[in-house]
Amino acid sequence: MIRFIGLISLVLTLSACQQEPQYNKLSGSTMGTTYNITFESNGVSIDKLQSALTHELDTISQLMSTYIPDSEINQFNALTTDTCFTFSESTWIVLVAAKDVYHQTNGAFDITVGPLIQRWGFDATEYDEKVPTNDEVKALHESVGTDLLEFNFAEQCISKANPKLTINLSAIAKGFAVDQLANIMAEFQIQNYLVEIGGETKGHGVNVHGYPWRIAVEKPSSSASHQELLVIALENTSIATSGDYRNYFEVDGKRFSHTINPTTGYPVDHNLTSVSVIHPSNMYADAYATAMSVMGSEASLEFAAQYQLPVLVIQRQDDELITLQNNLFEGVQIKQ
Repeated sequence: MIRFIGLISLVLTLSACQQEPQYNKLSGSTMGTTYNITFESNGVSIDKLQSALTHELDTISQLMSTYIPDSEINQFNALTTDTCFTFSESTWIVLVAAKDVYHQTNGAFDITVGPLIQRWGFDATEYDEKVPTNDEVKALHESVGTDLLEFNFAEQCISKANPKLTINLSAIAKGFAVDQLANIMAEFQIQNYLVEIGGETKGHGVNVHGYPWRIAVEKPSSSASHQELLVIALENTSIATSGDYRNYFEVDGKRFSHTINPTTGYPVDHNLTSVSVIHPSNMYADAYATAMSVMGSEASLEFAAQYQLPVLVIQRQDDELITLQNNLFEGVQIKQ
């Protein structure tokens, strides 16, 4: 009897040890920023998981980066004819989503705005004369517009209505990458994980304490320090944030935002400084956040109401920050 009781005790002890959740973290560099993944690692081959994640990130960069000379996007950008360029499945998914958001937002989200961003000095090239002339803006604007991309859905290819037109997926590719890494976690049968690339984040399941993942929304600041504004529970969904509080320049006392309005060709001049959007697809959250940073506070909240999106808008009024959020966003905020 004593031996039997001891055996039961040993089995229960071993069972408790086996059920104890173990969490691990993987980090690295990608897409000009960093990625961080926290996950329940019981029974997972870390080496195989890391290999799969790295391969996916490298593949996405090779397809969509404008900094890799022979990337798929740069091959398309180099075309000077109306040839219908055939895209890979992954890039095609992102392009179709970009077209979708372009129409939903009446052009506030536009993957062809790159030449204007570059000329205003917010891309790889910096100009000595940062503020372009009206004629320069007008000339560049003629080759901007997702409606100038001619989609052939049967052949999965795109041609240009204007040979100078180029594509830049930087405002949507990170979100797509977050979704892809989340898919890999599911393939490895990992139920509890948090995936983050450059601030764009997706959570599934629970953290090591058994609660939904807690995410801090950063207080907009031009300084290098990070200050927490509020905390939300990210439960089987994702969040993306867009803002101009760290990327701008001033000329003759006038502040120029890095956010370019694709419909005008000029930096936005409203007082919205940051917007966060929650959506099951981080690719769409990423694109919507970019579009809303163009729209401004009022239009963003109206758009969020139309599409039932949880949204937090932060605007600057004099020296104060004003936060505006809809009821859907309030529902995920953790009161402290």
